[in-house]
Amino acid sequence: TGIGRATALAMGDRAGSLILHGLEPEDDVADLLYTVREKMRPDARVSYFPADYGDLRQVTRLARQIRTATDRIDILINNAARPGPSTREVNDAGNEVTFQTNYLAPVLLTSRLMELIGVGQRGRIVNIASATHIMATLFLDDLSLAHHPYSSSIAYAHSKLALVTYSCWLAEHRSGRPLDVVSMHPGVISTGLLHAMFSVGGDRPERAAANIAYVASRTGDNGTYYDERNPQPPNSQATDRSTQDRLLDITSQLLRDEI
Repeated sequence: TGIGRATALAMGDRAGSLILHGLEPEDDVADLLYTVREKMRPDARVSYFPADYGDLRQVTRLARQIRTATDRIDILINNAARPGPSTREVNDAGNEVTFQTNYLAPVLLTSRLMELIGVGQRGRIVNIASATHIMATLFLDDLSLAHHPYSSSIAYAHSKLALVTYSCWLAEHRSGRPLDVVSMHPGVISTGLLHAMFSVGGDRPERAAANIAYVASRTGDNGTYYDERNPQPPNSQATDRSTQDRLLDITSQLLRDEI
């Protein structure tokens, strides 16, 4: 829905193979898949796999399904996200739910798919963050926000700062692989996610999709953070090497049973 749906429609005509993910069973998105196929070349194909990012086992399964469906990934767009709930929630794994969905799940998926990214041609990872990360603070000693003030917007911005920090770390730890890693704020977009946390309007999802398609088509910009289409400095924590390393050490511990 929202930005993900609009991006699938915006990029369908340029993809030889397009893999989509969502929460819903495939039968429930049949109309969307039909519409996407109509925009693609006759010889192109679209695949759809459901997974709930609230359950890391489903993310592992999603990665396995993607690896079965393709032997290479040219562009990975990590867009799935949830708003922070009105009160702090911790799942069975002990993770604050916003942090798991918006940060741990895309890191796990990316790690599981890394061997396929940039096979045959230069690859690209686009992590969809938020401008709210600029004013956030990354609590490395309390990533589940148990001991800090909580609100839905704080949880959301905190998770997105973690994602931008991971993007900056991964950009410097590609181990010689031919790929670029970037993160971006797609715009203030009128979606259920926005309205669940903020009493503001927003642009249509198609604006975000156009911005994502633009950034996805760039090259030679490894490590860049974009505010819509404009390169901008991210939160200073995201570019701090010691912060990056500590975050990745903690992340590895949190994902040790899945990676």
